[in-house]
Amino acid sequence: MTGGPSTAATAVPSLRARIGTLLVWDLVTGDKQYLPLPAHDCSGYNGAVLCAAGHTDHRDCHLCPFLVAFVFSDDRDFITSACIFSSETGAWGEITSIVIPDALVLPKPTALIGNTIYFLLDNNSIIEFVLDKHSLDLVEEVPYTYDQTIIMPTKDGCLGLAGVERFNFNLNLWSEVASIDGVVTWTHLRVIELEKILAPEAVSACMVGGIGAHAVGCAVDADVIFIDVYPRIYMIHLKSMKIKEVSK
Repeated sequence: MTGGPSTAATAVPSLRARIGTLLVWDLVTGDKQYLPLPAHDCSGYNGAVLCAAGHTDHRDCHLCPFLVAFVFSDDRDFITSACIFSSETGAWGEITSIVIPDALVLPKPTALIGNTIYFLLDNNSIIEFVLDKHSLDLVEEVPYTYDQTIIMPTKDGCLGLAGVERFNFNLNLWSEVASIDGVVTWTHLRVIELEKILAPEAVSACMVGGIGAHAVGCAVDADVIFIDVYPRIYMIHLKSMKIKEVSK
């Protein structure tokens, strides 16, 4: 389980889960710390590692106290809850909850924008966890025509979205835009035709298997996005459109 601010690309701790515990793993120093899970049932969960108060760059906090923002859902009553663990106190804070019918939080990249973390649900909607207010709300639905959608912060500080269209290799990038009267809508930014930048054999192998391509992560400061074209993962530089294989 990983959150957007907790990726190896940004050199901060990574978050993993196993039965009964969470593992906070500093990918730079190799340090590991196991945390007890909150005493609640959960069927779906996700989280992010953040810096504690006094350290403003949440993407580079491996030498300072940390927080874990943990969001989890129960498929029996579809209650989604959130709480924060502090490494300074060694304890979980108060749990806040909302009911979202027929929806569970997904273990996908999160988006940290200001003091708010955004999480994807399996019904193509987004929830926000406002850290200072300790509030959890359902805020938005994403375009439903995309497979393996991820959310991400944009370079101008808005909520973004990346998804590959079903049955083809077109990667679409979106951004939320608020109108003067406060109405928020999704604006389509660009389409990247993956077939034009991927090796032909990579495309054909993926299409024969009926798997397709999926956006799996991003590094906003580096202006790159990561695409899973099974069995490989590629890094695309959005400005230069150069592509590089980063794993098999």
